[in-house]
Amino acid sequence: MKISLSRSERDEAIAALQRRWDAEDLMGRVWRKDPTVWSDEPQPEIDDRLGWLDLPATAGRHIEEIDRLSDVATSVGIRHIVLCGMGGSSLAPEVFSATQTQRAGHPSLIVCDSTHPDALSAIATSIDTSKTWFVISSKSGTTIETLSFMQYFWEAVSELSPSPGDQFIAVTDPDSALADTAVEHGFRAVFLADPNVGGRYSALSAFGLVPAGLIGCDIRALLAAGAAAASLCSPETPLSLNPGFTIGASMATAASRGQDKVRFVGDDVGGPVGAWVEQLIAESTGKDGKGIVPLDGGPRRVDATDEIVVFLGSNMADQGVDEPDVVIQFERPADVGAVMFILELATAVASEMIGINPFNQPDVQRAKALAIEAMQDGSGEITGSLSIRSPNIHSRLVELLAPPRPSYVAIQAFLAPSADTTTALRSIQQNVTNRTGAATTVGYGPRFLHSTGQLHKGGPKGARFIQIVDTPSHDIDVPDTDFSFGKLISAQAAGDLAALTDIDGRVMSINLGEDPAAGLIGLANVVREPD
Repeated sequence: MKISLSRSERDEAIAALQRRWDAEDLMGRVWRKDPTVWSDEPQPEIDDRLGWLDLPATAGRHIEEIDRLSDVATSVGIRHIVLCGMGGSSLAPEVFSATQTQRAGHPSLIVCDSTHPDALSAIATSIDTSKTWFVISSKSGTTIETLSFMQYFWEAVSELSPSPGDQFIAVTDPDSALADTAVEHGFRAVFLADPNVGGRYSALSAFGLVPAGLIGCDIRALLAAGAAAASLCSPETPLSLNPGFTIGASMATAASRGQDKVRFVGDDVGGPVGAWVEQLIAESTGKDGKGIVPLDGGPRRVDATDEIVVFLGSNMADQGVDEPDVVIQFERPADVGAVMFILELATAVASEMIGINPFNQPDVQRAKALAIEAMQDGSGEITGSLSIRSPNIHSRLVELLAPPRPSYVAIQAFLAPSADTTTALRSIQQNVTNRTGAATTVGYGPRFLHSTGQLHKGGPKGARFIQIVDTPSHDIDVPDTDFSFGKLISAQAAGDLAALTDIDGRVMSINLGEDPAAGLIGLANVVREPD
């Protein structure tokens, strides 16, 4: 792996930060897990969130058991691993599945992180339930989406097998409710992760390694790459040669000068890392009215003055990037493990320079509480959502996207994920960027609530939000509860809409109705229409 940074007008500011970090021994204090690097006062979500620094050296304790389970899976003909998890529990495994060579004969990975009934049905019809293992992954053990998925698939397996627990594996923190449930239900295995690691810093923990190992990725190589990166980022390395420091300082100094967006672009090897780093940076830095806005690819904006560009991969040709600010060049697929560690450290470094705690998420709970209120209300309606057929749709969008230029625009799609839907959303994203000149992001709900949701509510002001919902073709009850998946996703959309409205966010909700494909085409046309 090779890393290079372009020279810029930020060099003097970076040099000043380097002098301060040297004088205060800040890199040494990071590695000694000194919470006062980020806060003068003790804070629980710093004191108990620095275990990620040790993961390249300590997470290998899981490998023997992962290997054993992997051998069992192939011997009994398991075809799919369905990973039920949100945010940090699912994003890294998704990257590993997309970037790592997988040994022949191993099952493939399906990530279940949408509560849309149509998404659940799509997974259920794509697998042979009897030949599938389900990894239930939640740090807290109380994540409502993850537990709902578990109950849904547990019922499906129970209809086919007298011992459904044989097809379930849990990844969670010690003493969590999920750990207890897994033992009570006779899960095949329970992996207890390091509790001193937050979700978005858990890529090289059991949360990332268990699914990766089960699908045949070389997790030893990933950890070895992470260990090499940890050595390169150690206090013994001069800060000018420490990529965790130099990349973090580049992001922080750019943000201080109005370049508060970091666009990650890449080829097939490095590109998939963008979705993972989007959560890392957004949830770590987007709070207290500050933050860095990560962009996972997206439309290229000619002469954009509010962003820096990071290239990830092995081949920059045909990526639409002429002179990126940072180049992280992969030499082998396992370099993903190194890049993840370096970007984790870079995010923690940038957070100190910006003046925020990178390990908490103070604004996430508000949307959760409002979602619970919406579920208890029982109406199932999203108050204020405008039908795509409304004659006012164009004027409302024009008003939302009118000058001054937004800091950025976030398209929040509470729709069933699919390749066709993603393509349609990308078209809308391009049209919004063309209309406003602003950076535009796209995220599926509720997935983005565990990724960029903190940034949307706690980050820099001036963003605009387009929420997109539909009417699912059918609904699915969540077993042993009094709610359905349709009610859950509707409540999550309603809760997020209310949370954004409460903070004076400029937000608009659009209901595509029962034909979301046609609705997305119509919305793309509406955005493209002149004023």
